[in-house]
Amino acid sequence: MRIHYRLAGPQDAIAIGVLARRVTRRWILPEQPASAAPPLLLGMSARVIRKKILAGQRFHLAWQDDGRLVGVAAMRENSHLFQFFVTTRMHGDGIARRLWQRAMRDAVRRAGTRRFTLNASAMAVPVYLHFGFLPSGPLTVSSTGLVVQPMHLDLP
Repeated sequence: MRIHYRLAGPQDAIAIGVLARRVTRRWILPEQPASAAPPLLLGMSARVIRKKILAGQRFHLAWQDDGRLVGVAAMRENSHLFQFFVTTRMHGDGIARRLWQRAMRDAVRRAGTRRFTLNASAMAVPVYLHFGFLPSGPLTVSSTGLVVQPMHLDLP
């Protein structure tokens, strides 16, 4: 099945939220304190995502021919990757790499970005290392208890 890539519109918010929450529950929440779940999942609601899209945050999407959303990469301020999910059954198919490349190129083209940042869950650190990101410091804990690894990538 072919994968198609495009930018999200407000009409995509529900599908993005469903995918993000499903992947988060499977891969991120098991390694986090219970207190981190409600605020994290709230930020993935269709209402919040729609507002972010309307505010100009860029959500790059990967869709299958049959209309199923299989990946999302969301960028804030053309430099901070804040949502990056690929449906579990398609891990290892290159979708994450293509989504990252699209989001990165878009930010470079739009804003001349040379430094990218993100906050990675423990299970995602190897993926980001493979993309060339490096840890920016020690693990951090947010006010809601979310434990993340700050990372950065500097383009040549």
